[in-house]
Amino acid sequence: MQSKALATLAAVLLLGLAAAACSTGRTADTRRGVTDAAASPLRDVNLIRQEIPLLLRNLDYPYSTVTLTDCSTVAREIGALDAVLGPESFQPGPDRNIWDRSGDFVEEQAIDAAQDTAQDLIPFRSWVRRLSGASRAEREALRAFANGQQRRTFLRGYGASLGCVNIIPPPPPPETQRRRR
Repeated sequence: MQSKALATLAAVLLLGLAAAACSTGRTADTRRGVTDAAASPLRDVNLIRQEIPLLLRNLDYPYSTVTLTDCSTVAREIGALDAVLGPESFQPGPDRNIWDRSGDFVEEQAIDAAQDTAQDLIPFRSWVRRLSGASRAEREALRAFANGQQRRTFLRGYGASLGCVNIIPPPPPPETQRRRR
């Protein structure tokens, strides 16, 4: 039974890598996604934990103003959080044509299939995650990233109240002004 599951996982991984590599040309992203999916059983038994960046680990209270003296410190903290958290959800992504988007869809489906197969390898997965501490570690990581996002949002509002220039980025252009392909 387990050898059949491993063979299925290997077949899905190879098929997903081949399809995504041919369609998108982004083999590094696909490889990283499939590798993360294959590591799912190791995360379930708490052998691999998500790394919480030091900046987020030391963030106890996202609404503190003790270290905020002027606009430069606010901008510096926002920049540090942007480096850790990545772009905000309202920031527009690259303008991609239908071929790129279809390749993204194939890539996502291949990664999802690999992840579903890898997660099926461990019976009673939710209990294993709970007993190994993986659920708690995942909740702590999610909480740290949520605190970082709250801190960045607070800093943008606080900087705007100080009158700092360019603290709040401009909104994305309306749908009618965007270029369509």
